[in-house]
Amino acid sequence: MNKLRGIIPPIITPFTKDRNIDTAALQGLANYMIGCGVNGIFAMGTAAESPMLTREQRLKALQALKSECAGRTPLLVGVMETSTSRVLELVREAEELQADAVVAVTPYYFRVKQKEIVKHFAAIREATSLPLIIYNVPVYTGNPIEPATINEIARFPGVVAYKDSSGNMPHFQQAIRLTRDLPHFSVLQGVQVLSVISLQMGAAGLIPGVGNVIPDQMVSLFQAVQQGEVNKAYEIQDFIVQLEEAFSIEGYSLPVMKGMAQYLGFGEGVPHFPLQPLTADGMHKLSQILLGGNVKGGV
Repeated sequence: MNKLRGIIPPIITPFTKDRNIDTAALQGLANYMIGCGVNGIFAMGTAAESPMLTREQRLKALQALKSECAGRTPLLVGVMETSTSRVLELVREAEELQADAVVAVTPYYFRVKQKEIVKHFAAIREATSLPLIIYNVPVYTGNPIEPATINEIARFPGVVAYKDSSGNMPHFQQAIRLTRDLPHFSVLQGVQVLSVISLQMGAAGLIPGVGNVIPDQMVSLFQAVQQGEVNKAYEIQDFIVQLEEAFSIEGYSLPVMKGMAQYLGFGEGVPHFPLQPLTADGMHKLSQILLGGNVKGGV
């Protein structure tokens, strides 16, 4: 796998109304993203509702995605669990699937120290030959990764990237500075409203949730920054901010993300139980925002 860069959306997991995996919608969404020129697809992240899926649901979704992505774009697989031993079970699953890389967070629920985070990633690294990506999402794990710890883990063989979803820009800048001497290593921004400034700061790419609905615009934003067309990039960024505000419709971001995919024609807008789909009023509000950004429904 080449050095990670560009736009790598964290794909959602569409469900049917009886909450089975909607493989047709999932593959259709992946195909749509690939057709828009994304540089990879990240499965089983936060947007995929991965902590809520059964193992059967997870495997069915991953097999469908591998079939769609194979030979077309890298498939990154989240292996996020509460303990190292449980993560290693998911790593073996990703190996059997022939994923292109695995993405791991810190253990979550219980507090862990920085030295224990290093040991956690070292154990994953020793257990697999798959490229490994560090993922920092402290709002969900409760265990932030410090820049010095990122720098230490980044120097393990086979660790290829760091995705930061902390929203802490001094932290992000320090992670870039500390790992700048590693030619194989990518620092990726996971907070989409920080897209342009992060790329200007030296980020190799973005992992934006809105890449599920506007992958073409996210690719254009990345290219605009690379070409010095900052005004164009910020025009797209302005619409990203509007979409970010839409995540508060009816109080939950995941049903809104599912609603966005439904608007495009991928799935029925159903989140994992006990979360509920957007109401008709919520879908109308979302549709108006998307129409205002020239996003056409029923792709």
